[in-house]
Amino acid sequence: MPNIPNKINNIIQEFTTKVNKLLGNRIRKIILYGSYARRRF
Repeated sequence: MPNIPNKINNIIQEFTTKVNKLLGNRIRKIILYGSYARRRF
């Protein structure tokens, strides 16, 4: 994700990795809502 601080990007990556391990191919995408999605941080 462009322009997101490394700390936040690492949290997002860890979350998506865990969700993918838990749900496997049953998940298609993860959508980020809020100020980070609007690049207001």
